[in-house]
Amino acid sequence: MFNPDLQQVSEIIARVSREEVLPRFQHLSVSDIDTKGSDEDLVTTADVETEKRLTRELTALMPDSVVVGEEAAFKDPSVLDHLTGDRPVWVIDPVDGTMNFAYGRSEIGVVVALVYKGETVAGWLYNPVYKRMIMGEKGGGAWFEDKRLKVAAVTELHKMTGVVGRHVAFKDERLPKPVWWGSASFDYMLVVSGGVHYSAYRTRTIKPWDHAAGVMLHAEAGGYTAYVDGTPYAPVMGMKHLISAPDKDAWEYLKNNLRAKID
Repeated sequence: MFNPDLQQVSEIIARVSREEVLPRFQHLSVSDIDTKGSDEDLVTTADVETEKRLTRELTALMPDSVVVGEEAAFKDPSVLDHLTGDRPVWVIDPVDGTMNFAYGRSEIGVVVALVYKGETVAGWLYNPVYKRMIMGEKGGGAWFEDKRLKVAAVTELHKMTGVVGRHVAFKDERLPKPVWWGSASFDYMLVVSGGVHYSAYRTRTIKPWDHAAGVMLHAEAGGYTAYVDGTPYAPVMGMKHLISAPDKDAWEYLKNNLRAKID
């Protein structure tokens, strides 16, 4: 498989974000916002147009590749079959944290992962508001500009800081209360760069556009990720909860301290 230049892809992501996301940030009209499966599952014009542009430009960069985009998969779930095929797959979340975006909050991201034969081989996390890009490829580390990133070191397990999705809480009352930002890509940028120790998600479906890039980059920064039943993460539609931690001991501590689901 042809491996694209990381910087070339990052430039495409940054340019498309500059042209499709930023002009609409804090400038959405009512007609720019719609809902999908529920009132909390939003889609905006920025999501749709960014995914179209990234699909066109990334497949031009790698002509044999296909795309699994969040918006395309919502309209046609058969698109997800690409994830188990033999062709390179660009997995795209055009605007991660759409609710934040709709309310003008900066905790958003444009996310791209490259998956090949069931494995994430490269990933990009980009916050277009702060113009911050984390990228890397399997075996090559996770990078912010010219700095190789490393997960936060653990001194005492009960002092770890973290970011979580909804419905996540822990039994150990000594553990600092984790933060919910409403954007998995924003979370992974913090975890991969060592800003916090862990992330944890307890959702009905673990979606590849939310996690494929972040999990791979976290591993490249030295971290450990697995579903709560202990099986390794895979970039597919998963029905399992997911924890990323600095190492396996920290992961075990978090898994064993998860509270029952909070409704």
